[in-house]
Amino acid sequence: MPSVLVATSAFGHRMIAEQGQAAMLPCLSNAGADGVEIRRELLPEDFDDFDALGRACDEHGLTVVYSAADELWSGDMLSPSLPARLDEAAALGAVAIKLSLGRYTGTSTDTWQRLSALIAASPVAWVMVENDQTRDGGTVAPLLACLEDATGAGCPLHMTFDIGNWHWTGDDPVLAADRLGRFVAYVHCKGIIFGQGRPHASVPDLAEMQTWQQLMSHFPRGVPRAIEYPLQAPELTGFVREQLERLRAL
Repeated sequence: MPSVLVATSAFGHRMIAEQGQAAMLPCLSNAGADGVEIRRELLPEDFDDFDALGRACDEHGLTVVYSAADELWSGDMLSPSLPARLDEAAALGAVAIKLSLGRYTGTSTDTWQRLSALIAASPVAWVMVENDQTRDGGTVAPLLACLEDATGAGCPLHMTFDIGNWHWTGDDPVLAADRLGRFVAYVHCKGIIFGQGRPHASVPDLAEMQTWQQLMSHFPRGVPRAIEYPLQAPELTGFVREQLERLRAL
């Protein structure tokens, strides 16, 4: 995977709704991004031209990670939407797909073999689960159980470590990095501020960036990372370039 990316959600739902995700690609390319994270929830409801969107990303020199909010697990059952999401990712030319964990309670050897077969049959190189903002899918224990079970079953399942989401679930990010770091293939970066009793994504300050360096020490060297915090500025390309360089220096 490329080293530094931007999730299109960083530009805000309103801008994406008005202009579309493809409209962000020239800015990302000009700012020096290595890749883009295409968000399924920001595509129009009837969207089906994944091939064209993938070609546009390629024309701008951007590697694609595909983000789908689907939950990989419901108890011991795989999501029935997984084959469709893998097909969409393949049509985009994505190197990786990111899903929510869902509610994992353990599963059978046959189910792990089925997941392994689906991954092996797809051109998408990396299938990842992310710590989301829920108790079921965003806390250390179920993520660790799933990823350890995957390793035991020989299934190539990886993790997206979202630095900010731990503040929604109350887990310690450093402890989470220590427990889960060996599974991490991709890092979501966002600063956090608190308002009205809840966390909100923000541009990270210097103190937050210093704590991120501590987190990174638990992950594989050179792990790819993505901006998932608000990118808003009068001179947008320059601001995006500046933020990409901050992440590249971690």
